[in-house]
Amino acid sequence: MNDTFSEQLVVKERTTQDTLKLVVTLLAIFSIPAIFILLGIYANFYFIIVALCAFFFAAYGSYYLITGMYLEYEYTVTNSNITVDKVIAKRNRKRIISVDIKRFNTLEKLSHGNFNKSYKKVFKASITRDGDDVYGAEMHLDKFGGECLLLFSPNEKTLKTMKPYLKKTARPKWI
Repeated sequence: MNDTFSEQLVVKERTTQDTLKLVVTLLAIFSIPAIFILLGIYANFYFIIVALCAFFFAAYGSYYLITGMYLEYEYTVTNSNITVDKVIAKRNRKRIISVDIKRFNTLEKLSHGNFNKSYKKVFKASITRDGDDVYGAEMHLDKFGGECLLLFSPNEKTLKTMKPYLKKTARPKWI
C-alpha cells in the first residue's frame, strides 16, 4: 500500500502591526524601571534597588516577547489528512486544525477564489494576510457549526500530495 507524506514549514512574515506592538511593549517594559530610578533619586534610595530588579525582569520579559513573535506554521499531509500546527518561537506547538482533505469543498488561491461568505470559523495559518501565496480551503465541519475556512500557504509539493484526495469539484485547474 502506498502511503503519501508531505511536511512543510513556513515562517510568518512580520507585519507593521506586529512591529508596532513590539515597539509599544518595549517602551512600556523599559519605562517602568526608569520611573523607579527617578523615584529612587528624588524620594527614597530603595526605589533604585526595585528599579534594578525591574530592569532584569524587563530584560527577560522583552526577550521572551521578542522571540514569542516568531511564528512558524507546519503543514503535514499524511494520506488524506492535513494537520496544521502553529509553532511559537520554536518552543511551543499548538494544533490549529486536523482535517480530512476529502472534506474540502473548494481549494483556491485567495486572490482567485470567492471567499466573501461569512464563516463560523477561520483558521489562519498563512505566511501573509493576502497575496498570491495564500490559499483558501472551504469545508463544512459540524464540530464548529458550519462552514469553515482554512487560509494557508502550501508549496507545490504539498499541493501535489493533496491532489489525489481532493474532490473533483474542489480540485482547481492549476494543480
